[in-house]
Amino acid sequence: MFALGCIQAQSCHTNCCPVGIATQDKIRQRALDPGDKSERVARFHKNTMHALAEITGAAGLTDPRNFMPYHFMVRQKDNEFVDGNEAYPYLPEGFLLQDTELPELHEWHSRWERASAETFDPKEIPFGPYKRAQAIAGEKAAQ
Repeated sequence: MFALGCIQAQSCHTNCCPVGIATQDKIRQRALDPGDKSERVARFHKNTMHALAEITGAAGLTDPRNFMPYHFMVRQKDNEFVDGNEAYPYLPEGFLLQDTELPELHEWHSRWERASAETFDPKEIPFGPYKRAQAIAGEKAAQ
């Protein structure tokens, strides 16, 4: 979006994008020069691919498809990082479809039971903001 000229006016949903990117308004669309913007987007993509190649090589890999979670550190809080394996744990293939629930993956099973193919609307919110705050406060008090 930046390569197209987005200035983050935060008006995408209003159909009044001042630079003509996120609008159906013909007058506002005139601000968008497809010739110039296509060159900018192509340059951005080329530079992104070059950066990916550099990162891949720096990790000792020959192909970016070989990246694994342990190649990354993931920020949890301002000054707290975890290994990618901790942030994105291995999940056994097809475990949600099996009849028996794996106790160590109970949280995933719980989420799966709440999911619906018909709607994104949750059946229930297990920890609303108030209950979550109470639970966190209780955990801190117990420590």
